[in-house]
Amino acid sequence: MTKNYHNQSGWYHVNRFSFLLVSIVLFLILRPFMEDYVRLSFLIEIFISAILLSGIYAVSEDRVSLFFALVTGVPALFINWSFQIFKIPSLLLIHHICAALFFATATVIIVRHLINQKVVTVDLIWGAVCGYFFIGFMWSAIFSLLETFHPGSFKLGSQVVPNIDSFIYFSFVTLATLGYGDIVPLTEKAQSLAIIETVMGQMYLAVNIAALVAIRISQSRNKDP
Repeated sequence: MTKNYHNQSGWYHVNRFSFLLVSIVLFLILRPFMEDYVRLSFLIEIFISAILLSGIYAVSEDRVSLFFALVTGVPALFINWSFQIFKIPSLLLIHHICAALFFATATVIIVRHLINQKVVTVDLIWGAVCGYFFIGFMWSAIFSLLETFHPGSFKLGSQVVPNIDSFIYFSFVTLATLGYGDIVPLTEKAQSLAIIETVMGQMYLAVNIAALVAIRISQSRNKDP
C-alpha cells in the first residue's frame, strides 16, 4: 500500500488548497492590468510559478501523486522561465504541453482525493474549486496548441496574433457554457474539443457536488447518537 506523506488530519488542517486558490484568483484578476506595465509584467510569471508550485504541493498526498505532479509540473515551471529568458517559440509550445499534462494530472488527483474523503472541510471545497480552474487552464493550453499546429482553427475577432490570454478566456467561457460568441471554433477539431470541455465541466460539477453531498450526509449520520 502506498505510504501517505500526510495523515488525514494534516491534509485537512494545513489548508494546502487555500494558497493555490489565492494564486489562481490573483493571476486571473491582475494579469490583464500588469501586462500594460513592463516593470510589473514579471509578476505574471511569479503568479504562474506560484500556481504550479502550490499545485504540486496541494496534490502530493502520496508517493504516486507526488511523482506525477513533479514529472509534469516541474518541467512546466522550468520551461516557462526558460522561454522568458531565451524567447524561443518551441519552448512555449513545450510549456503548454507540460502545463496541460500537469493540470490534467492534478485534476484527477483532486477528484480522487475528494471522493475518498469522509469529512467535508473548507479546504476540501477549495480543492474542488481549484480542480475546476485547472480544467479551464488545461483546455486553454490545448486550444493554444491546436491553433499553433492548425492555424485558423478559431475565429478570434479583430485579434491578429492569437495569445494564451484569448484561449484562457475562451476556455472558461466554454467550460461555464456561457457561449458569448466573440471567439468561435471553426474547424471540426476545434469544435469537437470545445464539446468535450463543455461536457467535462458539467460532469466535474455533477460528480463533485454529488460527492460533497454524500460525504456531508455520511458525516451528519456519524455524529448522530
